[in-house]
Amino acid sequence: MRRYLADTLALLVFSSLGAFFTEVVIAGLSVNQSAHARLVSVPVIIVTARPYGAYRDWVLRIFRTDVAGQRRLRVVADTAAFLSFQLPVYWMILVLAGADLGQIAVSSTGATVAIVVSGRPYGVLLDLCRRLFGVPNPAFTAIPLSDPVVPSQPPGSS
Repeated sequence: MRRYLADTLALLVFSSLGAFFTEVVIAGLSVNQSAHARLVSVPVIIVTARPYGAYRDWVLRIFRTDVAGQRRLRVVADTAAFLSFQLPVYWMILVLAGADLGQIAVSSTGATVAIVVSGRPYGVLLDLCRRLFGVPNPAFTAIPLSDPVVPSQPPGSS
């Protein structure tokens, strides 16, 4: 439950602040319009936050970001995870909103840039929220490259 709450809080805070800035400052929406859009996005965030957190953990383990000195690799892994998860979610939202293929393609260009730029900062916030909630970070647990070989008898016992 703590992991769910940490992942959900991180995505709520991050997407609300980022989207509010984009909608009001760049797109020219009123504060009320942006606030309404943020409220509408809450159910999507509640449904996708924990699945994204689990997916990100898996991607970070695949990239072996647990190895010391892999700061650049963490940036790449966070960006890849955020892009490969959030862009299809964005496409589904656009489809449900009635966008046609051309509109989805145009909208995806800007969304891709935003997602690539925000992938690592969101990863940092997610890690911080997990620490605040006392949740261990499974992304730092390495995936074995092969199944471990378990001897049938301890060495020297024959």
